[in-house]
Amino acid sequence: MKIWLWVLGAVLAVVLVGLAGVYRWFNPPAPPAQLFFNGTVVTMDPAQPEASAMLVKRGEIVALGEVKVLRQQVSRDVQVIDLEGGTLMPGFIDAHGHFPGEGLSAVAVDANSPPIGDLYSIDTLLERLRLLAQRRPEGPLLAYGFDDTTIGEQRYPTRDELDTVSDSRPVMVMHISGHLGVLNSAGLAAMSIPEEVPDPQGGFYGRDADGRLNGLLAETAFSPVRASMLALSGMDGLRVLNRASHQYLARGITFAQNGLADPASLRALKPALRLGVIPLRLSLWPDAEAETLRGSGALTLPGSDRIHLGPVKLVADGSLQGYTGFLSEPYYTVPEDYPPDYLGFPTLSGADLTEQVTRFHCQDRQVAIHANGDAAITLALDAVAAARQQCPTIRKPPVLIHAQTSTTAQLERMKALEVIPSFFNAHVYYWGDRHRDIFLGPERARRISPLAEAEQLGLRFTLHADSPIVPYQPLLMVSNAVHRETSSGATLGAGQSVNVERALQAVTVDAARQLGVQDRVGQLRVGMLADLVWLDRDPRDNIAQWRDIQVRGTWIGGVRRYPDGVEDPALSAQ
Repeated sequence: MKIWLWVLGAVLAVVLVGLAGVYRWFNPPAPPAQLFFNGTVVTMDPAQPEASAMLVKRGEIVALGEVKVLRQQVSRDVQVIDLEGGTLMPGFIDAHGHFPGEGLSAVAVDANSPPIGDLYSIDTLLERLRLLAQRRPEGPLLAYGFDDTTIGEQRYPTRDELDTVSDSRPVMVMHISGHLGVLNSAGLAAMSIPEEVPDPQGGFYGRDADGRLNGLLAETAFSPVRASMLALSGMDGLRVLNRASHQYLARGITFAQNGLADPASLRALKPALRLGVIPLRLSLWPDAEAETLRGSGALTLPGSDRIHLGPVKLVADGSLQGYTGFLSEPYYTVPEDYPPDYLGFPTLSGADLTEQVTRFHCQDRQVAIHANGDAAITLALDAVAAARQQCPTIRKPPVLIHAQTSTTAQLERMKALEVIPSFFNAHVYYWGDRHRDIFLGPERARRISPLAEAEQLGLRFTLHADSPIVPYQPLLMVSNAVHRETSSGATLGAGQSVNVERALQAVTVDAARQLGVQDRVGQLRVGMLADLVWLDRDPRDNIAQWRDIQVRGTWIGGVRRYPDGVEDPALSAQ
């Protein structure tokens, strides 16, 4: 017995040493000292907007100033980073997204059309799914990013068309909004969805002229299907995480976000979080179910300085481009089988949304509410007002996610209720032309994401891309906030633009404030963590040419994460 106990102890010791080694591999320590010089340090700190050099010790900023002065504060073995005339600034912070969704291209078909991808037809989509089936002989077949308004057929694929890809394996095509999807017959069977299934509150099942399910599912009908179909194996999950991490780091993003985390997705992420496999900082936003479990102790999250518990995420409506956003006035145009006065619909009743917001607010939890249409925004603000009345001493600022069709009166109400709007301003670029011509019409489209009006009211707002709905490209969002240019080159609502400094604040310091981490990241000042992006030129002077601005390096806590593991001649010990 003693021998077996000794053997068991030895095996456990080996396992623990191995896990410690894996953790150290993914989490190298920051260098003792780093000196950045020969460039412009843009701090986003109004007390000291710029510096010519910055000193970091063990991942924390300790001084800014002239390089000769800072060089005297460290020994000769300091790691010196020559910025080569470029710009160093705080790493970009994701104010709202669904990391690691952009990494789905590692295991699924990217069904995006221009300006994101190159899909033009349903036939091409089906062919790409068949090729995926050859590469991946087992399990569900997934496609994401499909947009029915950009392909030649101007419609969704049908259940029968997806059956030609496979009659035995589930196939799911997810709309670019993430709020709708199409399943084949095997997928409907796997999800136990019968022909006679009734529409749930806040969603619907599509049917053909004979009343047979056509495979389309929307909002609350689609949500459980999406969660089930995206429950990836451990290896596939790692592939998705690795690809998404590289994409984010290559764009200078240091703080990512999983902005609607159900219990299953949080449990799936836990091994990677424990081992520190994800190099970025990550804000986790539990949904109502996950937060209830977490509050009871039935669901826990690993502790780490790179893991952040964000607000509870609630959803008031769907998407404008999916015709499920809830408007107070009808859509500009609608599909032929929709009523002419169609407004979209809420995913929760006003009473249910108010109950959820009040419950979590009174538990001293910040809440974030998804609301695209102005009618949904009203429901969200009514819920916030009721929660504040119920528990007036709690001042956690609610976040209104997307807020695209906010009216002047609603912005004023946000200011009074201390609500932080996070605008999905990338819509101006990706869907601006279609909002003008199809979804909203010229008048409403011109004021979509009303940044200038929010700024005039003194609202501190943030910008996001809702990745993977569209790629999170911070410099595109900044450029779009300044120039309001659509993908066709048209200008949409020039009067709602802001200057480049304000737009940069929205993806750095104000995004940190929204997350409640403004004392750690978002600015470059003494005592802050060295989460940094090195750009080859100053974005304040070159944002119109945002595509030409190159990310030269990305650091998180003083550890260089991009380029990953590549020795750069700009790094040298002197």
